[in-house]
Amino acid sequence: MSRLRVAIHGSPNEQDETIAFDALDMATALAIADINLATGNAEIWEGEHRLARLDKLGQARTTYWRVT
Repeated sequence: MSRLRVAIHGSPNEQDETIAFDALDMATALAIADINLATGNAEIWEGEHRLARLDKLGQARTTYWRVT
């Protein structure tokens, strides 16, 4: 299995900004997205294939992910 890429879209200051991180597996990719994204969305990629789009929803201590 190749490395996964986590693309986090937008930040409070720069809505058009995308930050990418490498991950060794899906569990690590999800942890990276959770730690680095307060609200908004991220994508998990394997090469040129998008595996998932994650939308972090909710409020401070009651966040949850919508996966598409």
